[in-house]
Amino acid sequence: MELMKNQETVLVVDDDHQASSMMTDLVISCGFQCVAVNCKDAAMNIIEKRRFDIVIADIETMDGLHLISDVRKIQSDVPFVVVTGYGNGFTYESIVTAGANDFIKKPFTPAELNSKLYRILKERRMAFDNSQLLAKQVAANKKIANLLEIALDLTAEVEFANLFPLIISRVTKIMNAERTSLYLIDWERNEIWTTVAEKIEHFSLPIGEGISGLVAKTGETVNSADAWELPYFKREFDLQQNFRSKAVLCMPINNRSGERIAVIQVINKQGGGVFNVDDENLLKSLSSQMAIAIENAQLVDELELSFESSIRTLSATVDARHRLTAGHSERVTEYSLMIARNMGLGPEEEELIKYAGLLHDIGKIGTKDSVLLKSGRFTPEERMEMERHAVKTKEILDNFHFSKTLAQVPFIASHHHEHFDGRGYPDKLRGEDIPLCARILAVADVFDALTSARDYLKYTDTETMSCDPMPLPKVINILKNGADNQFDPAAVAAFLGCMADALLKYRGEHFPPSYVDEMIEILRKA
Repeated sequence: MELMKNQETVLVVDDDHQASSMMTDLVISCGFQCVAVNCKDAAMNIIEKRRFDIVIADIETMDGLHLISDVRKIQSDVPFVVVTGYGNGFTYESIVTAGANDFIKKPFTPAELNSKLYRILKERRMAFDNSQLLAKQVAANKKIANLLEIALDLTAEVEFANLFPLIISRVTKIMNAERTSLYLIDWERNEIWTTVAEKIEHFSLPIGEGISGLVAKTGETVNSADAWELPYFKREFDLQQNFRSKAVLCMPINNRSGERIAVIQVINKQGGGVFNVDDENLLKSLSSQMAIAIENAQLVDELELSFESSIRTLSATVDARHRLTAGHSERVTEYSLMIARNMGLGPEEEELIKYAGLLHDIGKIGTKDSVLLKSGRFTPEERMEMERHAVKTKEILDNFHFSKTLAQVPFIASHHHEHFDGRGYPDKLRGEDIPLCARILAVADVFDALTSARDYLKYTDTETMSCDPMPLPKVINILKNGADNQFDPAAVAAFLGCMADALLKYRGEHFPPSYVDEMIEILRKA
């Protein structure tokens, strides 16, 4: 193992001069700086004056392990390694319960000591990095959410699907034209494209071709009495549409930075005639409004993508704290969305479920590693610590500035462990007092836990199994038997109705084909 050089300082506390000197030499040989003291009082005195990255203390010098709690009052995050001999009366449980990060028994080798110090300090750095990342992500997401909400409030319509026909219909009416086309400019692809042009199918063409392509390239307005007289006009387009373009007015749309982002084109003035200077000025004024609307719509698309990307990154960061939970929140979200669609929920509920699903375990960022990473069943105290992640989830998410449509995400995410019969946590809500989205998440969350490998043994009321994914027939029985007590029966029924799709979605990725293929066939035939 590569030793770390002169980066961290270790405090050694031991009243045995020979043992202290030996430990100091070992710590220095491992590549750390070291300070040694011979009693608890001396340790407290020096810790009040400077920070240490780790404390190594002989158990006999710790006054019944009280040194840990006293030091933590001054430096709450400093790790402890307790040195113990085989003959003392302290147990592993008492040492860990007192707050030690690890212990080392005499005699020990330099390699063993270095391994423990390296691991503890690495975990400390990771915890610090995670907390910094969380702080940055929360700040960034809050900023993004604020920008998103402002953008939605500035304009009544920001969806391109609705924005395009709105612009087209209004421009056509105000300009007294027969047709209007709106093209967006894609400089990367060197093309312009449209999703809506009156009586015209979606299409694109290279920048520089046709009237609109030329305007996109040059930024110059084209106003012609007869489009067919222009050498760059493509008559075949009119012929395909059984249309005759005559008067045409086409001009660029520039954003506030002066960059060309679109082209607006009106064709054939109603009643004949040409588009005059007043028409040009009117369209120019309208183009300013269109630029704002288009730019806002693009901004909203980018913000939504950025917001969702940030949330997914934050979610993945939490899942990555444990090697066996990577991808858990992503799968729970996808399963929940499948259930929601099968229950006929609308887009607004799906958005709530998406973000609540991704963030439902965010509170685990505050759960102790000794609990979160434990292999085996929890003690009652550890169970309480784990269950507190639901409350921590709400506390964290309440600091996010969600848009009005997503305001219920914190409450939904923090109540996915409520039971339909009122025996869940954190608030023991019952039945329909539990948000429907949370009831859906509860089914998806348990399903993923049962069908994924874990550090602990899986079990039913009558049988204890391995840590491997539980056989799917047993999973289905658990979900069915849990309906009306742990789960909302409607959510269970909806999930069983789309379970084949859920298994197929992750077949070969999360699920080995041998694990799911037979059940997929059974479900498809049911």
